[in-house]
Formats: sequence, C-alpha cells, structure tokens
Amino acid sequence: MSVAIVGNTVVDLVFPNLSRLPSWPKHTEFTPANLVFPPEPPIVSLGGNGANAAYAAARCGATVTLHTQLGADALGGLARDWLAEAGCRVESGRRASTAVNVTATNRRHQRATFFYPGADLAMPKIPAGTRPPSHLLVCGWPHPPPARMAAGLHRARRRGIFTALDAGPILGRPWTLRSLREVFAGLDLFVANEYEVQTIARCGRLEEALRRFRLGFKGHIVIKRGPQGALWLAAGSDDARAVPAPRVKAISTVGAGDSFNGALAAMLARGAPWPAALQAACATAAGVASSPQGILGVQLRFK
Repeated sequence: MSVAIVGNTVVDLVFPNLSRLPSWPKHTEFTPANLVFPPEPPIVSLGGNGANAAYAAARCGATVTLHTQLGADALGGLARDWLAEAGCRVESGRRASTAVNVTATNRRHQRATFFYPGADLAMPKIPAGTRPPSHLLVCGWPHPPPARMAAGLHRARRRGIFTALDAGPILGRPWTLRSLREVFAGLDLFVANEYEVQTIARCGRLEEALRRFRLGFKGHIVIKRGPQGALWLAAGSDDARAVPAPRVKAISTVGAGDSFNGALAAMLARGAPWPAALQAACATAAGVASSPQGILGVQLRFK
C-alpha cells in the first residue's frame, strides 16, 4: 500500500539552546548586541510539513510520493538527496528557489524563526487508469485553498483513497468550521494540535471544541499533544482515547509533529490497527525531538 503526501519542502537550519536573540542596534557593525555565539553547532536538516511527513513515512516502510515545490538550486538538490535516501518519490512543480527556514530555540524549546515559504501547493491529479495510492495526506504550510483542497479530496475519495488533513500550522487567517464544511465532506481523518482545534472551533476549551467539530465532521480526529502523546476520537465516536508518548530528552521539537503525521499515515497504509499506528506515530515524533540530526535521525521501521 502507498501514501501520497501534499506539503512543502524546506531546508531547516536550527540553532538550539540559545540564551537570547540578537537585537537591532543603530549601526551596522558587529557588537555584543547584534551578535550571538551559539553554544553548539546548528542542526542542518530536512524540513517542511510535507517533506518531514514523507521522510518519516518512508522510514516506517511505506511507499511514498511527495507532491511539493522544489527548486533547481543547491538547497533543492540537498532536499532531493535526503528524500531519495529515504526512498521518497518527489513530484514537484517548477519554482525559482527552495523554501528555507532558520530557527533559533532556547532550552524551553521556544522558537524564533525566519521562514521563506515559496509557492503555493496544488492538489495532485491522479490520472485515470493508474493505480492510486491507498492514503492521501495533505499538510501545510501553505495549504491549498479550502475549495481547491475539497475538490482534490473528493476526487481521491471517489478513487477509494483514505484522505487525511493536518490543519497546522495556523500562520494566516484561521479557518472556521464553516469554511471547512466541504473539506470535511471529503475527509476521513482530521489531525491538529489543541491550539489549532480550539482556534478553528472558536472555543477556548478542548472538550467543547471537539463537540463543535463533531457536529460537522464524523470521521477520525487525532489531537497531537507533544510529550503527552495524542488523543484519538474514532470515526463516529465522541469518546477520546489517550495514547501516551515515550519519555525522551528533547533537543529540538522542530519536525516532530510532521513526523507523527507521516508515521501514522504509513502505519495505517500498512494495515496496522489504530492504537498501534498511533503508538508508532508518538514514538517517531519522540525520536525526532530527541535526535541531534532532527528528522534525518529517524531510523524507526515498525513491523
């Protein structure tokens, strides 16, 4: 069984464990105010919601095609090599340059980021007569517009494909439950973190936010909770089942949530039951968070 993933590809440069960020002085010279000496080398790694998910899915044993945007520049070549090493097939539109993300984190894993996102993503069109993937995962950022995304999800469902969407990150105007109505109609699995669910539902309490979601979406809901693991509401159910995450010493949480998505999609595509698939997803995310190489340190292959 195979997985198609729609999402961006980024090259990440992460400076962990910084004590502070530089400030803007009134001049252009190097000074203690605008110069920071990191305590350790940066982590240079594959990034982007789509690429991270695709890489993790491939490392978990799935056959993966990533629909993304990659340039012919040096960073694009680096990202392509990383994805190829994991066994990911890349379908890319044309663009001038590859997205790049520079992130600084402190010991509390708070982030400050420079992010060039690049071109918008398009939903894949699977030609008639070809064998479709068993699972389709759409993740950001930026997501395709809701109307275009809904059309692509409906096309996939007509081909018998299991469809999934990760709502994060919310960087622009948030979606609403009303704006996602047509998306929900073509969706089997909705994935988000607590903040995203509450923001979309316009509600400050998770329990009430999930109740509002259930009024318009009857499929599976998975809530990512970082070191606390995940919550799963099975399709048609209002009962949330908690799935714990392994306890690890986190180095950087960049890419952990995306790797959760990829591992979950891979395990479902391989026919794993939901509890086992969610446990594998939590373990993969924990492995990324505790890896000195970020997503490139994922070595898990689940049986």
